[in-house]
Amino acid sequence: MAVRRRGVRGFDGSALRSRREGRRMSEEDLGRPLGTSASLIRAYEEGRRIPEWGTLVALASALSCSLDDLRPGQPTTLEDLRCVAGQNQAAAAATAGLGRSGYAMLENGHTRTLKPRIACALAAAWGCSPDDVVQAHSAAVQETGSSTPVLLQGAVLEELAERLHMAPDALLDLARNIQTEAEGRNS
Repeated sequence: MAVRRRGVRGFDGSALRSRREGRRMSEEDLGRPLGTSASLIRAYEEGRRIPEWGTLVALASALSCSLDDLRPGQPTTLEDLRCVAGQNQAAAAATAGLGRSGYAMLENGHTRTLKPRIACALAAAWGCSPDDVVQAHSAAVQETGSSTPVLLQGAVLEELAERLHMAPDALLDLARNIQTEAEGRNS
């Protein structure tokens, strides 16, 4: 089983090196204001280490570049915005007025709709615009793929109802009630 390496997803050490060299800075020059050793900067550049969000923000600031410059081709997701703001999922869920699992579904792109009031609340807490939050949510949704929701109709409804030992109409009523409750929790 592959172990997920900690640190910022999509970080590119060669982009860090290119930015540093373009500013004519040594590894020591870059590390000094961060309180970081030249050997750690070298480890980031060689891909042996991956910086955490706080370190990446400091590196981008020291190099006068954007976070995206150090993560080329990597879309910014809700997780990225949350981490840059220093919030954990529980705090973001509270900010959004959601339960932690509801927020996790939103952040992971499994909840396909982002309500404007939630986008505004998160944007205010994270110091970005609601449009940034909407775009980050769209990126998370795209990362999950474009799976088509299962429609409870026809043969699917009949088979599922039979397996659950329910009448098809009762199963549809149950599905509608669950959907209404879920929407009520997310509003």
